[in-house]
Amino acid sequence: MGDGRIPVERIEITRAEGPIELCGKTETAASFEEANRILVRWSITVHGRGTEDCDFKIVFADGNEYKGTYHLARNPEGPTDLGRHVSYMLGLVLSDDPERANFRKFIDKDGSKRAAALEFVKTYDVPSPIALPEIEGPVFRI
Repeated sequence: MGDGRIPVERIEITRAEGPIELCGKTETAASFEEANRILVRWSITVHGRGTEDCDFKIVFADGNEYKGTYHLARNPEGPTDLGRHVSYMLGLVLSDDPERANFRKFIDKDGSKRAAALEFVKTYDVPSPIALPEIEGPVFRI
């Protein structure tokens, strides 16, 4: 995003559920956009209306990693977007929405996860769930 944050080096996506011939298969992308194309291609193999998990690992230029699970759907309600998913997950901790206060207390009793998430979005080139004055780029509200 060109704002001085540490860029993504690669994104590894591994199919954890689904057709046996695809399970355990890993594909590598150089960007969120490329990762989305992989996920869209895989989504046509999702059975019925359910979801199937894909594990992902985002490797940054400094070697640090962000890992998670993406729930792949054949006909998702929203766009198939790994960056938006990462932003949403970070936003669960960073949101000031009063309706999420109890959830934040449950997952982050001492505030350390919020501090770590804030430092993460300031340091690494991922879509930010909150507006940060020093960072330009997409902000996804939850």
